[in-house]
Amino acid sequence: MSTRSLVSPEASKRFDVLRTLLVVFVIGIHAEKGLQAYYSAMPEALNVYLAIFPHNVFRLAVPLFFAVSGYLFFLTYKPDAASYGRMIVKKTKSILVPFLIFNAITLILIKVFNKVPYIGDFHAIDADGYLKLLIGIYRYPVVYTLWFLRDLYVYFLLAPVFYVFSKEMPLTGLVACWAAWMFLPQGRIPIELSGLVFFYGGCVLARTRADLDGLARFAWPVGLGYLALMAVTATYECLYGCQSYYHILYRNSMILGVLTVWLVSAWPPLRDAVMLRRLAATSFFVYLTHEPVLSYLIYGTRFVFKPSGTVVGIAYMLLLTALTYALCHGLARLLERFAPRVYAVATGAR
Repeated sequence: MSTRSLVSPEASKRFDVLRTLLVVFVIGIHAEKGLQAYYSAMPEALNVYLAIFPHNVFRLAVPLFFAVSGYLFFLTYKPDAASYGRMIVKKTKSILVPFLIFNAITLILIKVFNKVPYIGDFHAIDADGYLKLLIGIYRYPVVYTLWFLRDLYVYFLLAPVFYVFSKEMPLTGLVACWAAWMFLPQGRIPIELSGLVFFYGGCVLARTRADLDGLARFAWPVGLGYLALMAVTATYECLYGCQSYYHILYRNSMILGVLTVWLVSAWPPLRDAVMLRRLAATSFFVYLTHEPVLSYLIYGTRFVFKPSGTVVGIAYMLLLTALTYALCHGLARLLERFAPRVYAVATGAR
């Protein structure tokens, strides 16, 4: 039985729409590098925009990807050795292989050209070595945006542990994941803890067969709660920076934010947006390739971009996001048509 057959048609539409929107959000997060490259000092109004959107709203993309991945995976998960072995082979092909391919390509670019702008140079290779940069051991991989795939693969390896917790003590397990994310020192752990609570949360929703479409009645209280907490978090960042209580505020606002984005996706004009659903087919490839495409665009625009205030800065980030998405999507379509086997390997035969 296919996973999609276990969710309602409405939820299936929402998953497709979110695949497109969340990839745009991911690019939008990293487009801030363009400002960091060219602004010696950020205008105050631009800092407010960054605190609200790239630092809060857009950053809901990755935790929601973790939640959706956990939910869809555990809808069909079978707790036996044979199924586990087949799953590892499948996830190695669909997640680990693309992860290694694109990190390896970037390492080759650095080796040949001495650097990839705003990603790394030969000094990073001398300091950490190829293997550490390829896999991302106690640091981000060389393509830093792909840390999500590294962690997702580890969570799939730990599927039996999540399954036992979701069966024996689902809510206690959720509290334990939340506490680990909030209070464990990240530096001693080789993967990011940010996805733990969301992947496991998706697991609990799947195991309890929660009615995802029935959450609409909570839209207003959840949405207003998120806006309030996000406003407090953004204000705190603007006043005090990302220190002290900021991380507690930020992480808890993400939980409400993920729920809010899911609830907003039920809005008919968004849920039924045909273009967004069609674009979902290339979303994984766009995610894989948006770096270093984005970094090369930032590097290339040094000849034409002159920072001059808030409006220009916001427009620059939005244009970088749109152009990066368009180039990566176009490359996906070209490979699909003229080199389908290459495209299949690059995207894990999706």
